[in-house]
Amino acid sequence: MLAVDVSPVMARQLDSEARQRNLSSLYTVAVPIEELALPAESADLIVSSYALHHLRDADKERLVAAAFSWLKPGGRLVLADMMFGRGGSSRDREIIRVKLMALAKKGPGGWWRIVKNVARYQLRIQECPISMTAWTTLFDRAGFTHLTAADIVAEAGLVTGQRPGSSQSRLDLQPPAIRASV
Repeated sequence: MLAVDVSPVMARQLDSEARQRNLSSLYTVAVPIEELALPAESADLIVSSYALHHLRDADKERLVAAAFSWLKPGGRLVLADMMFGRGGSSRDREIIRVKLMALAKKGPGGWWRIVKNVARYQLRIQECPISMTAWTTLFDRAGFTHLTAADIVAEAGLVTGQRPGSSQSRLDLQPPAIRASV
């Protein structure tokens, strides 16, 4: 198994925790996800949890296409992340309304966070979430089949897809050859 995090500190912490739990088959690497490169058809399952909402839309699309190529036939991509758009759907508007109300109740500190978050959201700085529909479109464009999409809680959503082909999964305890593209 391979765990990827942009933070070297987090990667070391996970590595230490894995050693303490005798999880010798877990390998960690610290690299920005946009620079991750794995061999073609080297993974059975790729899971991302709340790590991609900061990427620009074009980087999200490139990453989904890359994940498709990294997966073996029959492999799956599972993505849980912040999933809401620019207010175009009733779900988007409800998420935004609930977040604004929760922050407004916190007084001046919350109001400041509203101003800061609205600016970041409008200018697409740091936070660049896209809707669940946009994610499923990226999965479909990349070639994934058996797509599923579901709300989790609040702004979180879950999208899954499978690379077409037969699944001949096996547990490979060797780390894949990893390189960061520049």
